[in-house]
Amino acid sequence: MEEILFNGNSVASRTKSVKPNVHVENIKSKTKIYSSYFIQQLKKPSHAYNQGESEFTSSLVSIILFTALITLSLFLFSNNLNWSDSPGFLSFFMESFLLTFFIIGLVIFSSFLISSFFGPQYSFKVIISFYGGQLSAPIVLVTVSIFLMLVKSFSYGNAILTISLVFSLFILPLYIISFLLTKKPSGVDPLYGFVLYIATFTVLMILFVTIVGNSKMIEYFNNLNHLF
Repeated sequence: MEEILFNGNSVASRTKSVKPNVHVENIKSKTKIYSSYFIQQLKKPSHAYNQGESEFTSSLVSIILFTALITLSLFLFSNNLNWSDSPGFLSFFMESFLLTFFIIGLVIFSSFLISSFFGPQYSFKVIISFYGGQLSAPIVLVTVSIFLMLVKSFSYGNAILTISLVFSLFILPLYIISFLLTKKPSGVDPLYGFVLYIATFTVLMILFVTIVGNSKMIEYFNNLNHLF
């Protein structure tokens, strides 16, 4: 009887030990899916336009990863700039991450509004997929920037970080707007679409700064301003 109980406990313990492996395999599977997506988008960013909402999750992961890397690089840059009074990592990271994420959100929302009123009226998820699908190259650039800052090559690291930010926040949205408006030839001309996008983003940005508070945004933009 004791032997049966012992065997039963042994089986139960083996079953429990197997359960974590299911989660590990699940993580491995999702990582493999995202890696394939990342490489695919790195080779051909425009592929995102053919997939639409089907790659929403991977696109969102790219946006979050890009935001986290940008925040980390900003911390390294700020830490070097203010070495005598360097900010705490956790507070700086959380605050800058949220601000960067919301600014990217404004970029996407502005694109969504232009698409809804003047373009092919794609869903918000599709616009997120379009934007996130273009971020593989910027993610690589920001990673290189972080590496250069870690080896104290701040001049090159800052230059690459600046290029990544300008491309992702200013050039990339206009590229997406151009694609959206050319999908509906009867809609507004792409040139006016650019103007409308810039106006929409500017208004939303002013509202965002007003809500968040000038002091937080001034500190954030001061860090960005030193890059240029």
